[in-house]
Amino acid sequence: MSTRFFPLYRARPCALSPALATSPGRRTRLWLCLVFAAWAGGAAAGAPPLPAQSTVTPEQQFQVGLEAQSQRDYAAMLAQLRQAAARGNVEAQEMLGLVLLVGPTLYGPAVRADRCEAGQWLRRAADQGSLVGVAQLHFLSRLRQAPDGVEVCAGSGN
Repeated sequence: MSTRFFPLYRARPCALSPALATSPGRRTRLWLCLVFAAWAGGAAAGAPPLPAQSTVTPEQQFQVGLEAQSQRDYAAMLAQLRQAAARGNVEAQEMLGLVLLVGPTLYGPAVRADRCEAGQWLRRAADQGSLVGVAQLHFLSRLRQAPDGVEVCAGSGN
């Protein structure tokens, strides 16, 4: 990457020296350093204190769950997906349903397959208008049919 177009990527300290007046690039860096210092100082002095508990949206929890999945931390992924899904995030409900359907096949022993819980999350997603949730519910209802015609999760209201 060329630093010609990204002068902030250069690791140069903000320092006043006579050489700064000779080069437009150096003057620009100085200006940016001064603006940043003024902004950071003013923001720190006038910023209200952060609340004791920061508010995390369900979408952010879903994104953290995706990050945990990419890092292969499946226990954290499940925890974040469950929290986001419980707070009404449709994407988290869809993904959690799928994760609980495939379980250890894709995620190893850290995730156990639970078709009954998967059905609950997929039903919530479908109730919010998710076509993915509807399609996965149709697939799940075919899997859950016992040979005698009784649904496996009949006792749980699914």
